[in-house]
Amino acid sequence: MKKVRNSLSFLCVIGIVSMLFTGCSKDDVSTISDENFYKQIAYSIALCYNDIYNQNVAGHPVGAFNSTVNGPMGGTVVITGSTSGNGQITTLDLVYAMSEVSYFKTSNGYSTSITITGNSTHTGSIFPGSTSQNHQATGMNIKGTVTYNDIVRNIDSSGIISINRSDANVSANIFGHTVSW
Repeated sequence: MKKVRNSLSFLCVIGIVSMLFTGCSKDDVSTISDENFYKQIAYSIALCYNDIYNQNVAGHPVGAFNSTVNGPMGGTVVITGSTSGNGQITTLDLVYAMSEVSYFKTSNGYSTSITITGNSTHTGSIFPGSTSQNHQATGMNIKGTVTYNDIVRNIDSSGIISINRSDANVSANIFGHTVSW
């Protein structure tokens, strides 16, 4: 009985010492938190929407819009809807029907590679020095990875995505996970 107790005590001491040297270090990252994971996904989606708009809609005359274009890094986007403006403010009411739209970005040590399929609205206003934009999707599918310090976290999810951008502030709900920056 004494030998069993000594063995258990030894194992407990080894476990505690092991946690002190491996489990409590701030530098020891073994996973990407939900908050950082969904922030990177939301940030990538918002940048992809920006690129779709800037590469295909911005600079065109206001009015009805119906065009099939290449995604920023692959895939296809059918853009429908309209824009209006008065020379200072551009108002958007667009739908992006995306099929296998690829997007990749790196930021703050994170690398995010996603493929987007589904329809998303792009509504709001853009004017010099300010923006108020909203993106809504109910059946969006996102596949891809977020990588940080050689840790890779995969995503293959479908559902509701909502991204609201107002000037430099962004709030998003990605498949039930709320993030903001």
